[in-house]
Amino acid sequence: MDVTVSELMELFLQSPLVTWVKTFGSFGSGNQDNLTMYMDLADGIFLNQIMLQIDPRPTNQRINKHVNNDVNLRIQNLTILVRNIKTYYQEVLQQLIVMNLPNVLMIGKDPLSGKSMEEIKKLLLLVLGCAVQCEKKEEFIERIKQLDIETQAGIVAHIQEVTHNQENVFDLQWLELPDVAPEELEALSRNMVFHLRRLIDERDECTELIVDLTQERDYLQAQQPPSPLKSSSTESTPSPTSSLSSEDKQHLAVELADTKARLRRVRQELEEKTEQLGDTRHEVDQLVLELQKVKQENIQLAADARSARAYRDELDSLREKANRVERLEMELVRCKEKLHDVDFYKARMEELREDNIILIETKAMLEEQLTAARARGDKVHELEKENLQLKSKLHDLELDRDTDKKRIEELLEENMVLEIAQKQSMNESAHLGWELEQLSKNADLSDASRKSFVFELNECASSRILKLEKENQSLQSTIQGLRDASLALEENSLKCGELEKENHQLSKKIEKLQTQLEREKQSNQDLETLSEELIREKEQLQSDMESLKADRARQIKVLEQEKDRLNQAVWSLRERSQVSSEARAKDIEKENKALHQTVTETSSRLSKLEFEKQQLRKDFEQVKEKVERAEELERELHRLEKENEKLAKKAASLKTATEKADALERESRGLALENRQLRKSLDTLQNVSVQLEGLERDNKQLDEENLELRRMVETLRFTGAKMAQIERENQELEREKEELRKNVELLKALSKKSERLELSYQGVSAENLRLQQTLESSGQKAQALEQELRDLEAENQALQRDLEALRLANKQLERSEKDRKALEQEVAQLEKDKKLLEKETKRLWQQVELKDAVLDDSTAKLSAAEKESRALDKELARCRDAASKLKELERDNRDLTKQVTVHTRTLTTLREDLVLEKLKSQQLSSELDKLSQGLEKVGLHKDLLLQDESGHGNTKCNMLEGNNESALKTTLAMKEEKIVFLEAQMEEKASLNRQLQNELQVLKTECEILRQNQEEGKHLQNSFKHPVETLVTGHQGKEPWGPSHKEAT
Repeated sequence: MDVTVSELMELFLQSPLVTWVKTFGSFGSGNQDNLTMYMDLADGIFLNQIMLQIDPRPTNQRINKHVNNDVNLRIQNLTILVRNIKTYYQEVLQQLIVMNLPNVLMIGKDPLSGKSMEEIKKLLLLVLGCAVQCEKKEEFIERIKQLDIETQAGIVAHIQEVTHNQENVFDLQWLELPDVAPEELEALSRNMVFHLRRLIDERDECTELIVDLTQERDYLQAQQPPSPLKSSSTESTPSPTSSLSSEDKQHLAVELADTKARLRRVRQELEEKTEQLGDTRHEVDQLVLELQKVKQENIQLAADARSARAYRDELDSLREKANRVERLEMELVRCKEKLHDVDFYKARMEELREDNIILIETKAMLEEQLTAARARGDKVHELEKENLQLKSKLHDLELDRDTDKKRIEELLEENMVLEIAQKQSMNESAHLGWELEQLSKNADLSDASRKSFVFELNECASSRILKLEKENQSLQSTIQGLRDASLALEENSLKCGELEKENHQLSKKIEKLQTQLEREKQSNQDLETLSEELIREKEQLQSDMESLKADRARQIKVLEQEKDRLNQAVWSLRERSQVSSEARAKDIEKENKALHQTVTETSSRLSKLEFEKQQLRKDFEQVKEKVERAEELERELHRLEKENEKLAKKAASLKTATEKADALERESRGLALENRQLRKSLDTLQNVSVQLEGLERDNKQLDEENLELRRMVETLRFTGAKMAQIERENQELEREKEELRKNVELLKALSKKSERLELSYQGVSAENLRLQQTLESSGQKAQALEQELRDLEAENQALQRDLEALRLANKQLERSEKDRKALEQEVAQLEKDKKLLEKETKRLWQQVELKDAVLDDSTAKLSAAEKESRALDKELARCRDAASKLKELERDNRDLTKQVTVHTRTLTTLREDLVLEKLKSQQLSSELDKLSQGLEKVGLHKDLLLQDESGHGNTKCNMLEGNNESALKTTLAMKEEKIVFLEAQMEEKASLNRQLQNELQVLKTECEILRQNQEEGKHLQNSFKHPVETLVTGHQGKEPWGPSHKEAT
């Protein structure tokens, strides 16, 4: 088991969450073992320090820095950490933790188990979510980036678990969003249903657990023996009657009376506080109703604000259309200005033509040069072949030359050897001659033999000399041949050098010619592509011009038809409005000025409305907070009701205790029994005093809660005053809204001027009928139509001029290249505008059809909603009747409670009388004792008196005792009857009160159901309005001339 725990600990400490925690401060630094590191995490001190870095707001909770393996201190630290995390998610991040919170008890009690490690992982996950979404998130993200890639991937997965998974943490910021997409709403509603199911299951499990625990507690309490203190107290009561004196008895009786008076006082205060509770509850109900009304009005105001926003969007679209018209006029003026530049483009076109002719001539010359260069290239190839052949011959000759050089060197060496030998032979011959001379001088034995020997020697030497001379001549001849060959070789080498130089020059020339060829080829290709492009552009321009001519002719025809229709309409209007045209013109001018003023006023009012809308949002948020406060008040009221019921149970138990005390008092007839009775009453009084102390504490708590409730009531009254102010402001807003609607209708009438060209003759006839009904508006429309006719005539003339200019430009466009490009761009722009206009008209028609369909659906749904609203009104009337009945029942309940208080007061007075009579009886008994003591002092013994006057004394005593007993019995019986009667009345009133409360709850549930139905009906109406708004917003989003479209293009 130890091995598995250590392995688990190692795996846990190597996880990415713990490695991220190690980046903070001194955790994991040094030579700490795994157990100490893990226990540092489990103690919660280091995690609280990390949370302080994330959320440096001050907290009143102290962290225990020295845990020393104490379970309670560890649990305390971890609970503080979990509370801080929860508050940070809810208050700062506006998020709700849906996942099960970490089990602090498990971590505190058994930190070394696998489950507690999982819970610590949950804690670290929540802390990571806080760190990634806090103000210092950039610093923490930089720390994460410094880790390994694997740990970074693991931390990113954990961050996605916290931020993107709605099952762990639920984002509450979508509540502040005004418009949420239906798909997002569906996903959110599914998540909410899932969480609701889970919460209901958890609630059911908790209730079952509570029931089981209560059953176990009751069983254990039943099995426990009675406390030894009580038995010892009962056993320790002395049996003799003479243990307490009369003074002690009186003292105890006085204490009993005081405690009963205190009990009575506490009951009175309890009743007063119950009355105050009922009043505050009634006030809270009224405030809740007022809040509901305010909510409904706020919803209506939101719907009105949406409609105002829709009107404002329509206004913006109309303004954009007007701006577009101005822009188109500017573009027309620009086109007219560009037409004046056609002459310049004509001259430029002629220059380009001349340039083109020059280029063609250069092309022909270049072609001729190309053919010459090709011929040269062929010659160069032949020369290269010859050059290669010569190079090969040269190489062979060089090889021969090298061999010859070697041969010459060898021959020279041989020649040198021969010359040396010749010199030696010459020296020898000279020496021989000298010897011969010597011999001739010195005559020897025989002259004949000597002559033959000399002759032989001479012949030999001469033969050798001849041979040597022949060889020398042959060698000289070979040397001369070799010299001639070397000279020829030198001449050949010089020729080869010259040929190589010529070869280099030719190769350079060839390269130059090739580069020129490539350039000429490229220029030819460019010229060909240019000519092809020019031809294509010319054809495109011709086709574009033809299409433009056709479009312009079509547009002129359409404009002429519209002009004829408008002329007819204007003619009829002129015939009708000839009498008062000047007065109408003045009125129209005034109305135009008034309309401009109204437009400016509406724009200012719109800005005011936006400002007031923001203020209303703020007020709405405040009202939301107040509603939440009211809900908290309702919860506190429920809690107070529960405590009231508990107090009623305690009062009932006190009643039973008092009834027991009364029964004990009835049974106390003898003085001996009175002692025991007083002891028992003393015990009961002690219990009562303990209960009284508890009641006093509850009373103080009730006082504090009552003060809080009063403060809340004052704040709610203040909010009621604020709500009245808001209602007044709402009324003012509604008035302004009606004025805005009127102004928007006027603006719509003005915006229809720009769309009259698209309407048919039926629209014009309907306008004529409307003009007959309202003379002022007819004058305005007549002037507008005249102005539009003038504009159309001016545009027609401008178009005719443009057509003539275009005809002239068509002739010139064949010769202009730059003008062609500019006109191409303009034509493309015009085609785009045309396509956009066509698309816009199609889209507008589709939107009109869609709006008609949506209006039909909305009318059907509105009729159904009206029926439902009528049914709801009937149910509301029934609820109001029920509410009036409820108020009557509440009044009856109050009367009954007052009667109950009166009866309880009478009951208390009767009990006081009973106590007084008991005191009187005690006084009588004490007087009897005193009389007996006095008799003893006088000397008359009681026994003697009894012996002397036994009959007389007995009779007197019996009479006195009988009288006392009869009086006591009668008074007790009377008071018991009264108490029984009053208790029966109390029970009846209590049952009546319960019935009324049940009826009240039933009516509350019905009212809530009706309110929900009303809200659903209003939601349906809003949903019917929503598609129209979406269509309007979609129309705005698809405006091609809007700023967003421009930015996109």
